[in-house]
Amino acid sequence: MFEILILQVIVAILGTVSMGAADWLYYRGRIRQRVHSLWVSASSTAICLPLLIWISGVFLGFGLMSQVLVGTLGGTMFFWMYRNLRKGDALRQVGCGLVMPRSSGRPGPPASNING
Repeated sequence: MFEILILQVIVAILGTVSMGAADWLYYRGRIRQRVHSLWVSASSTAICLPLLIWISGVFLGFGLMSQVLVGTLGGTMFFWMYRNLRKGDALRQVGCGLVMPRSSGRPGPPASNING
């Protein structure tokens, strides 16, 4: 139990750093949107996998059924996040009320959705 906790913390830290790097590169124009979406989706899915593997192993055993369940849930999470990240960027490009990041490099005030 303690080993899975340590593994989960390490994977969470590495995944968070990885997503931060992807965001940093994307918003500075170093990588394209598709690569960013793949990178963030993969990192986010990887954060969940150790705990998902452990839970399915405890309840189903560490056999084929457990592996199929982990693969199915992991794949579903990855493609759901990837699709939503791609959709969110398409909305930003069209200009549906979302604010693009400033290109000057200076921080700006957060966007507000309050009308009035």
